[in-house]
Amino acid sequence: MSSKRVRKSFSGLLCFGVLGLFLSLPAVNGPTPPILDSPSYLIMDPDTGTVIYGRHIHAVRAPASTTKIMTVLLALEMGGPNDMVTISARAASENGSGLGIVQGERIPLRDLAYATIVKSGNDGAVAIAEHLGGSIQGFSDLMNRRAHQLGMNDTHFVNPNGLPDDNHYSSAYDLALLAGEAMKHQEFRDWVSSMEVHFDRFGNRQDVTFESTNELLDLYPFADGIKTGYTDLAGFCVVASATFRHKTLIAVVLGCDRDCQWPQAIQLFDYGFTLYDPDYQEFRDLYERGGVF
Repeated sequence: MSSKRVRKSFSGLLCFGVLGLFLSLPAVNGPTPPILDSPSYLIMDPDTGTVIYGRHIHAVRAPASTTKIMTVLLALEMGGPNDMVTISARAASENGSGLGIVQGERIPLRDLAYATIVKSGNDGAVAIAEHLGGSIQGFSDLMNRRAHQLGMNDTHFVNPNGLPDDNHYSSAYDLALLAGEAMKHQEFRDWVSSMEVHFDRFGNRQDVTFESTNELLDLYPFADGIKTGYTDLAGFCVVASATFRHKTLIAVVLGCDRDCQWPQAIQLFDYGFTLYDPDYQEFRDLYERGGVF
């Protein structure tokens, strides 16, 4: 970890550890906030940018594949409706979770972005980056410029997919800001709410289906996105969106142990929605009993 990142992390822990302690106090005449063991998390109202509850929300951490929220946001903002992406050798050989793309294939940018955000394709993210930015470095510059515009002051990107690098980092607060911006796009909302995506043709292949990595879509009845992430450095991460009675909240859990990101995100949503709507818990109880609503 660079000295700059250590200083930022210490500053975040010092300043916002106090905030996390304050927000951990029981609300007067309201629900008691959950006690979670992940090192950094929050629940945010994206309509106002208000952090309802959180811990170490500005501590810089490796964001893993939640990075792809920015990659796909830029694809939507910068890409043309008829853009075709030619897959390079560099993109086709990218490590980790992938879409199985091969050098020389031509894929519509929209299809590539959709598959990348659902399946979490590291190779797809590189292909998008090279198409829009000319190179990984060029696209990283675009990512950082957009992050600055959004007020993501704890963030620095060096790649489009979140593979580990000491100079690639973000925070729970910044990722919530990013998610709120991305969810303003109807196409993005449709994509990240998909349990799977099917293409009649994807590159040189036919009848291709990619399944979502976001288990919250199955585990929590009000979930409607957004993105998961994992590396050894980052731990298990999720940036999640849920909507109850037309109210949307965003939860971020970073650095979690295996599979604890799901229940912890749900606890954050339970707390946040209960504050907004006293009927929420009744609906949750009905769901737990197997009811339909």
